[in-house]
Amino acid sequence: MEDIQYRRTEGILYRHFKKIKRIERLKYDIENTKQTIHKIQQDLRNVNVELSDCVKAIDYSQDRVQSSIVTSSAVERELERITDKLLNELKYKIQRKYKLKARLRKIEEDVKRIEKIFVDLTEEEKLIVELKYGEKKTIRQIERILPYAKTTIHRKKREIIEYIVSQL
Repeated sequence: MEDIQYRRTEGILYRHFKKIKRIERLKYDIENTKQTIHKIQQDLRNVNVELSDCVKAIDYSQDRVQSSIVTSSAVERELERITDKLLNELKYKIQRKYKLKARLRKIEEDVKRIEKIFVDLTEEEKLIVELKYGEKKTIRQIERILPYAKTTIHRKKREIIEYIVSQL
């Protein structure tokens, strides 16, 4: 087997285990986004907004003539501005949730493809792959964990890589 093909396959294995970790982070992000969407929807439903201090109530102690043709009050305009802001944030969060879900599906698809190849490996071979590429252990560290000599681990690793190349 060529050295380039060997290194590419090792890269695939390293990325495979990174993707597994990425799946967990994406699931966490999706759940966080869902909670944020729910909170925004609750705020909109319950009109749970705070108006700024510059908006004041009508002062009836003075006679005031409205000189502009604006028919909405400052409170209404402020409320409308805040509501628009919340709606835009809601729209952004919903789009983000769908993008995260699409990314998650793609990564899970890639992981399943490699996991399908792992089904045919023995438990020892799976353990070697997990230690070397998942936990990024050196051959010496693997040698301390498994009851094999360094040369045996190298040989088994090469056989595993050759098998994976044949299955890809």
